[in-house]
Parts: sequence; C-alpha cells; structure tokens
Amino acid sequence: MRRLLAVCLLALLAPGGVLADSQVVLRIVYEETPNPPRHLGEGPLVPDPPGITIDMLRLAAERLGIALELLRAPWNRGLYMVESGQADGIFHSSFKLDRLPIGVYPMDGDGPDESRAIFQQRYVFFVREGSGVTWDGEVLSGAVRPVGATAGYSVVDDLTALGLSVETERNQLINFRKLQEGRTDAYAELQTMAEPYLTQNGGQIAGVVRLEPAIVEKPYYLMLSHPFYDAHPDLSEAIWDQIAAINNSGDLARIEARYRDDN
Repeated sequence: MRRLLAVCLLALLAPGGVLADSQVVLRIVYEETPNPPRHLGEGPLVPDPPGITIDMLRLAAERLGIALELLRAPWNRGLYMVESGQADGIFHSSFKLDRLPIGVYPMDGDGPDESRAIFQQRYVFFVREGSGVTWDGEVLSGAVRPVGATAGYSVVDDLTALGLSVETERNQLINFRKLQEGRTDAYAELQTMAEPYLTQNGGQIAGVVRLEPAIVEKPYYLMLSHPFYDAHPDLSEAIWDQIAAINNSGDLARIEARYRDDN
C-alpha cells in the first residue's frame, strides 16, 4: 500500500516537479573519503563535479521539489548523525540487520528492495606482492596475521563469518601502511575506493596487489533516518522510487557521461 501511495505522490507532482510542501530539506551525509566516480573529493567540502550518486540525488530532489543539503563525515560518524537525527540519510549503506535501529532502507516485504538500490559494489582483498597469500573465493590461505578493514564497513561481518581475525582502522592510508609493514597480511576494501587511492598514492603505497574473485558484491542504498521517514513516509518511498527511475532510464547515462575520461 505504501508503495502505491508513493506512486500516487509522484503522479501529483506539479509540471515543474514541485510538491505542495516545498519546505522539506533532505540532509544527506556521506563519506569524506572519495569513491570515484560515485563521489569525489576528500574532506568536508563537496567538489564540482561531485560524483554520480550526488548528481542522481540532486536530480531526484529536484523532481520531488525538495531541497538537498549535503554533509560529509567519516563513515562511523555519519551513521551516528543519522541515528541521532543530525542527518536525514546516508549513502552508500549496504543492508545489515544491526543497522535497522539506525535507519530505514527501501523494503520489499521482509527484505531490502534491491531494485531501489543506488548501485552495487564489490569488496576485494589486497595483499603484499609475493607474500604467498591466496584467495579462492572461500578460503584465504597463507595469512598468519589479521586482515585489515575500515571501521564500520559491512565487510567486517563478512570477514568474521569466514573465521578471520580482523583489525579495523579509520582510513585507507593506515590500513595500507599496516599491510605494507607486515602488521596485517591482507586488507579488505571496496575496489572502487582502494584502486584510485593506490593510483594516486603509488609513491607511498607500493608492492600491493589485488586478489580475485571478490569477497562479496552487494547492493548499496540511501538509508534514511527514522525521524525523517516517520515524518515523511510517502516522500521517503518516492525518493527511493526516483533513484530506481533514474537508474532505469537514460538519465543515468547522461549523468555518467560527465565522469568519463574522454570528456
């Protein structure tokens, strides 16, 4: 029924895409660490161009007639901001049961609605070249020391489920340096975040290689805060519906064109 109401909400949009309540402000927090081309730049500032996901959210907000306010913070801080009501949503959040007290996902029955995810990402292992550490998709062999990961990332649970000892740090630089120095024997990270970092910091981070296959590949969502969803349930559903509509139309291709190397 709620999905039907959301569709009706979209149908009631004025020709200019403005809802009756044009005062709604959607405050979205996202990471200070870049994830190109989904979001660009480091630190608290939002660059221009900002990244594919932000362009998608700006288009969705424009069509729904709401204002979009962007904030940046480390991942764990961003989750706290959503949980405490300091922000209305966060991306890119994979679905985890223990995040349900923090925020709300687009749902389809008892599970997340993958058709309304922003996109999919894959986690991979990075190891020291020549270390002898291997990964066959089920078993990480040759690792004596712990596996590194970024604090708060969902891959920590995946690694623990594999029976691996995990040490978390707050950013990529610390994790890669620990790997280089032999304090960890592997580092599990999002491929789209780690590889651009290695390219840009090749002088500092050398002798590191990626293992295949992926540890896990999963959909990532805009997770909304409970206060925002409770105050605007139909609008929340409409926001997720707009994300799906953009992903399934020529809008996404037009957005992606801004971030091609040949532009």
